[in-house]
Amino acid sequence: MIDLDELLNGTPTWEQVVEFWKDDGDFCEEQYLVAAIEKYLLTEEQRELMFKNHLTIEKMLNGRYMGLVSNMVRDIFELWNYKLGWKEFGS
Repeated sequence: MIDLDELLNGTPTWEQVVEFWKDDGDFCEEQYLVAAIEKYLLTEEQRELMFKNHLTIEKMLNGRYMGLVSNMVRDIFELWNYKLGWKEFGS
């Protein structure tokens, strides 16, 4: 199993990334989770949508959004969950 440093700064395989996340990877702080999401899950299209809607990953993770963007956040979370293979994000 890889550690957080290898996850964020190394070049682990996708299988190692998924294993880290699945085994309740210890991100210690939100900043490390955000960095992992940016590196492995966030697409450029999602980044652009978030920018246009004044959203950050932190706001999304903490539920600090409302209105019409709720569906967009749900859709992004569904795509991240699909990529990981289980429900990690969203309620």
